[in-house]
Amino acid sequence: MSNSVVTVGIPTYNRPERLARALDLICGQSYKHLQIIVSDNASDDPRVVEVVQERMRTDPRVSYHCHEKNLGALANFRSLIDKASAEFFLWAADDDRWEPFFIARCVEELERDPSLALCQMEGRYEHADGLFEFFAEGAPFYSFSSSSAYERIEHLIRNNFDRLFYGVYRTKFLKFNGRSVVDWIGPTYNEIPILILLAAQGNIRVLPTVGMYKVAAKSVCEQARWERTGGRYPIPAGWRDHFRSLRPLHAYHSGVIREVSAAVSDVVSDRKQANALRRLVAFLIRRHELYFLLRWKPRPRRDV
Repeated sequence: MSNSVVTVGIPTYNRPERLARALDLICGQSYKHLQIIVSDNASDDPRVVEVVQERMRTDPRVSYHCHEKNLGALANFRSLIDKASAEFFLWAADDDRWEPFFIARCVEELERDPSLALCQMEGRYEHADGLFEFFAEGAPFYSFSSSSAYERIEHLIRNNFDRLFYGVYRTKFLKFNGRSVVDWIGPTYNEIPILILLAAQGNIRVLPTVGMYKVAAKSVCEQARWERTGGRYPIPAGWRDHFRSLRPLHAYHSGVIREVSAAVSDVVSDRKQANALRRLVAFLIRRHELYFLLRWKPRPRRDV
């Protein structure tokens, strides 16, 4: 097994039971060369620190940092980058689950292919009633590779999905022009700007085996599936509430376009290429907004 060290940053706030499970799963990874940092965003539940201290007594890889006041989620995530000293880095959400081989297989792929900036595995969504049915999100990244930053960014824009954010990074790429990549996240909290910065620096790979489980509301699971498989998407709250939601939805998508376009401008120096990517961003996001308005999306074409 490789001797490369992986920093695992676990941001947490007032969720001791889930944190306990997450810590046990990370400490139980088959890959042992870990630096495990819990960053507590000023929890007022004393059980949080008790959970961490209990693990620290039995596993010297675990350390604990508690902010004096709640800095907000983004600042807590950012603080973990500043503490990372290993070659590779993983943000581990305190309510997710991972197979024991998750880190080992991602590290193996990162070491096998030096062009990679990020490696993730396929995952399944999990809600209060149990596991959601599996649908592949990462297929466009199973084998794609390019030496062109423009091609990598274009591919990312066309095929992004949010669980990419929770893969294993090459730590040096979490800084861009001396700044943390988290600084590019704006008020929408959309992750695409960070992934664009990664794609500008290297390839992104997804391994086809299920290696993690993302906890989400059932409605979020259903929307994620719809975004990949298309077809009709039901209106659970009724058409009236749906139409009332369209104005804030439009504002959100407008914000995402601004934030993603700003990231493109910062990483693509060629004006013609940057303009082409910004137009692509606007087109794809507005098309997605239209599909959501119609609650319908064409099903992907299947190769015959």
